Amino acid sequence: MDKKLKIVFLVGSDSAATRLCVEQVCLLQGVQSAAVLIDHERVSAKRRFKNLARNVRANGWKYVFVRQFAMFRALTDYAVKNTAVSSAKVMSVLKKAFPDHCFSLAELGKKYDFAIHSVGNLNGGRAVQMLGECRADLGIVLGTRILKPSTFGIPRMGCINLHKGKVPEYRGMPPGFWELYDGALVAGVTVHFVDKGLDTGDIVATSEVSILPTDTPNTLEEKLHTQGAQLLASAVSLIRDGKAVLQTQGRLSVKPKTKPIHRDVAFLRRKLPHWKSQSNGSTIGKNLYLLSVYFTGLYSLIRLVHRWQRSRGAIYLYHRVNDYSKDVLTVDIETFAAQLLAISKKYRFSTTVALANRIRSNKAIAPTTVAIHFDDCYRDILTNGAPIMKVLGVPATAFINSGFIDTERSFQHDLEKTPFAYPNLRSCDVQDWTDLGFEVGAHTVNHVDLGKCTLEAAKSEIVQCGESLRKLIGKPVELFSFPFGQVDNITGPTKQIISAVGYVALFSAHGGFIGTRTDPYDIPRMGASYRSSPLYLLLELEGLAPGQIASAFRSIMSRFRRANMETAARKQI
Repeated sequence: MDKKLKIVFLVGSDSAATRLCVEQVCLLQGVQSAAVLIDHERVSAKRRFKNLARNVRANGWKYVFVRQFAMFRALTDYAVKNTAVSSAKVMSVLKKAFPDHCFSLAELGKKYDFAIHSVGNLNGGRAVQMLGECRADLGIVLGTRILKPSTFGIPRMGCINLHKGKVPEYRGMPPGFWELYDGALVAGVTVHFVDKGLDTGDIVATSEVSILPTDTPNTLEEKLHTQGAQLLASAVSLIRDGKAVLQTQGRLSVKPKTKPIHRDVAFLRRKLPHWKSQSNGSTIGKNLYLLSVYFTGLYSLIRLVHRWQRSRGAIYLYHRVNDYSKDVLTVDIETFAAQLLAISKKYRFSTTVALANRIRSNKAIAPTTVAIHFDDCYRDILTNGAPIMKVLGVPATAFINSGFIDTERSFQHDLEKTPFAYPNLRSCDVQDWTDLGFEVGAHTVNHVDLGKCTLEAAKSEIVQCGESLRKLIGKPVELFSFPFGQVDNITGPTKQIISAVGYVALFSAHGGFIGTRTDPYDIPRMGASYRSSPLYLLLELEGLAPGQIASAFRSIMSRFRRANMETAARKQI
């Protein structure tokens, strides 16, 4: 192909979803990306007032207070996020860990040799001028305001738009919400040419994703982002090759979807009880608590006290590291880097073998020493977690279910709670993990509940897992963590089996710190996920997290009531 299809992007924001689409198109052969034009015009005070009035009419006066709470929460979220470690330092770590990844449109521009222009309103004079100077064959519209013909008509072939919804049924916004609201079985993605209407232009290509019972608006939107980027690249390829067959939408009797009001959101939450939400008040209260404990000096004081302890350690347990699955078993890449960076500035990390040896020999653990663990068999701990830990020099241990290696099996807890399928570690991945200097532990063959299965089945799961992993890494596996990790998920006889077959340490997941009295076959771990801000983890390491304080208070009150009951009993005697 002698002449390349010249592309210009018209975008509304520099988001991960936008960057994914831009890069997918840039990777195409026979396509030249000329520029990205970003609409950065701020909404005027007059427009803000009109929007507020419209939302008050739709939602009632409570909308004003909800918005105020949301704004205050955003401010406290920002303060919490940047207190323990700055975003700039976190980004520095991420760029070192993922040198080939672009974290901004500016970086994409340098990588693929195109210009970035902030043009204000895309319907304004500067945008029209810049768009004309690009002399593009095709414009690609991603998440912008409604464009006028004076803008979308400038490229030689016009502009196409990526719409995350099926047309004409789901014109408008937001992606995925109304499909779930209506009980649809699939959600669509559409690439269409831009015309004077809202998502009414001729269709270039369509695709769809299945809606699962475990989906929420958030998970469905993530799936639509990925599917949309792939469809956009496919549509551009068809246009480049002259093979695009346009489909006219015809008569559009369906009104465009609009932003849901509070009543709509409440209805969908009742319909999807697994769509969890956190009230603004509780989040603001938690944020204010974290900030006050840190800045009043209480955190520093308790940390100084704990540094005088003879022996003190903590283990943080993770499962997955990715940016699309927002749940209690997942930490996103940025948060993971921020957590480890914040901890590394104030605490020391240890390998699990070294920590277990000190516990077994009853040697002191330097306060407060931290270890990092991963359970199950998720491949993203290698692809996303390992690069960050190598940059920061953080050791880690993966406790692996051997029966999931080299398979497409899904864990039962994932099938029940999440709409995503997670790739498992392969044999070569486990070897790569150890080659990077990380440790491996056993986690049963099939992720069984050792508190419920027979001793014979438990022994088979325990022994075979260790043996399979030994064959992979070429050395004995001496560390073991049991699935689910709670008190009821293991028995005394099962612990004896674990000890008898050669494992030197057993790890749970019901929380707590490590000290001189820690049983090597009952070593506690604390869970961490995307919900744990770096500041929260710092306070948690000193026993100052809100949940720890509440637990301590309940324990004190329980002892106080018990003491009163004993005193009253003695008086009766």
